[in-house]
Amino acid sequence: VTVDDVLFQYGTNPVPVGTMAWGTDGSAWVRILYGTGGSTGLGYVLNIDETFTAVMLAQANDTYGDIVGVSPVVATAGDYGWAQLYGTCDDIRCEQDALANAKLAATTDAGQIDDAGAAGTLYINGLTLTAARGATDGNAPGRLNWPMIDIVQVIA
Repeated sequence: VTVDDVLFQYGTNPVPVGTMAWGTDGSAWVRILYGTGGSTGLGYVLNIDETFTAVMLAQANDTYGDIVGVSPVVATAGDYGWAQLYGTCDDIRCEQDALANAKLAATTDAGQIDDAGAAGTLYINGLTLTAARGATDGNAPGRLNWPMIDIVQVIA
């Protein structure tokens, strides 16, 4: 058994879902069960429901009040793992040209977030990119502060 087997995923679940853990860097993590689609890769943004089942966040599943976390690994449906909820995060999956220090929301691309939302868009409260994303989809650094699906964008 490796550290990754115990801390991240695979096989049986020695730690109950919903369990919180703290990293030595002050980060906070919650134990999850990956649902449909798992996690395509490092940094993909997750929608975590009340049973601590996590799926990649998308406009089709952004539900007001759900927890948002970031996956540290590639995972398949049925894997157990951890999602980061608090602290500095080096890899958050986002759309090209996503802005730093802006409100962020789900997109039609599962697991990716962006700052370009339309009227009625549910935004994520508690997740901020600390550097803008370049000209391609990919990961950017950011900060997590207990993110959740929260506010609705109103465009006058």
